[in-house]
Amino acid sequence: MRAKAWGMVVVVFLMVGQCLAQEKVIRWGVSASLQKEAGIGSKNGTLMAAEEINAAGGILGRRVELFFADDEARPEVGIRAAQKLLYEDKVDFITGGWLSGVGLAQADHIFNAKKLWFSVGPATPKLAEMVKTDYERAKYFFRVGCVNSDMFAYDMAVFAEEFYKKGLGLTKVALLAESSVWAREMSAYLEKAFPERGIQIVYSDVFDPKRTDFSPQFAKIRESGAQVMFTIQAASPGVPLTKQWAETQLPVHQAGYSLASQVFNFWDKTDGKCYTEVTQLINGGRAPISPKTIDFYDRYVARFGDSPTYTAFGQYDALYLLKHVAEQTGSLETEVLIKALEKVDFLGVAGRIRFDPYHDLIYGPDGKMPVWIQWQGARKMEVIYPFQWKTAEYIFPPWIKK
Repeated sequence: MRAKAWGMVVVVFLMVGQCLAQEKVIRWGVSASLQKEAGIGSKNGTLMAAEEINAAGGILGRRVELFFADDEARPEVGIRAAQKLLYEDKVDFITGGWLSGVGLAQADHIFNAKKLWFSVGPATPKLAEMVKTDYERAKYFFRVGCVNSDMFAYDMAVFAEEFYKKGLGLTKVALLAESSVWAREMSAYLEKAFPERGIQIVYSDVFDPKRTDFSPQFAKIRESGAQVMFTIQAASPGVPLTKQWAETQLPVHQAGYSLASQVFNFWDKTDGKCYTEVTQLINGGRAPISPKTIDFYDRYVARFGDSPTYTAFGQYDALYLLKHVAEQTGSLETEVLIKALEKVDFLGVAGRIRFDPYHDLIYGPDGKMPVWIQWQGARKMEVIYPFQWKTAEYIFPPWIKK
């Protein structure tokens, strides 16, 4: 009897083992700078989407398993992170990213593995250019999160004209960009786009992201007669520049793109010196961008105690986009999904996702539209543009008279 009982136990264990072996899952790999705001947002957005999708039965009945690798915002580490996900974790799909230099370093490795790449971070147009020049090799790339850096810059130029020039009569700007791939691309674009819109660049400089003293630049900005200072920074922590702007009462309105200022803790990091700073939220914000946006934003804040970065919006949408096209086609085959993604029209929490022929996101009313917010207090990131989504009136820096 005892031998028979043990035999039954063995049979049960074998049956369980066979069931587990037969369970089909989707292995979703995320490369991100996990210790920085962008990477933290990537991880959080991914976790939210995966938990919701799995609770609702998965994708085509398959549970989503998550794998993370830290790229440390460094190209050489990013390559190792991609290789780990692709060859050790054997992921089915790869996503994530932040800095363009890292994404460019990872590209060949992802293309060699022939895995669909739902890119949410790198903004350089060079990735879509790869699809244009060598479609068969690079067709696995789809920019799912933010629009490319040319569109970042285009949107910044439109905002400068509509808000500062037409709204406040301010036409002289200083341009401060960090020395990173996408920031230099944006700066080069704006050097042409601002003047075309009647906005004069009276001072321009590129700075090391590790710089903490902006006294030399600020002295020249004072001399230049600039009225608005546009910054372009992601790798830079943002805090030193903002604190010095307020503490020295630099007589310019501060606006631009700053990754650090997209999250609530920037208020504490700057001791509230970010008051009246304006930031471009390139992929999402607490505005009715889509019927899903505010609900996602509030649930994210309730769970993580911080506002979602553009990568959090992007990661959440990326996984739901996979679910959408997989269920639309009834397939998880790469070639089938590529064809479906090329035709997709998907409304995510960060807006409408549609791709051009080179797998770049479409910008504008028929695609993605950024949001501009102003810091008006602790956890008060008020929308000031586009005007149809405005949640508060603009406030001048306290040391600048109207």
